[in-house]
Amino acid sequence: MTKTTLNKLIKKINKENTPPEGWTPEAKQGAKDAAAIGLSLNDLDDSGDMAEELADIMNPESNLYK
Repeated sequence: MTKTTLNKLIKKINKENTPPEGWTPEAKQGAKDAAAIGLSLNDLDDSGDMAEELADIMNPESNLYK
């Protein structure tokens, strides 16, 4: 068993979970919003429909609130 520091483990996990297009400002904000309500990517479907719905819910400018 190899020992590692927590800092190295966090960097490895972050690198493995970086979106394909990188961390755009929108992706960063979406990750923060999802983390704030206790969601993880495992809670969303693969098609992206749930992610789009979550983005609408989290956006106060969305048509849901008009």
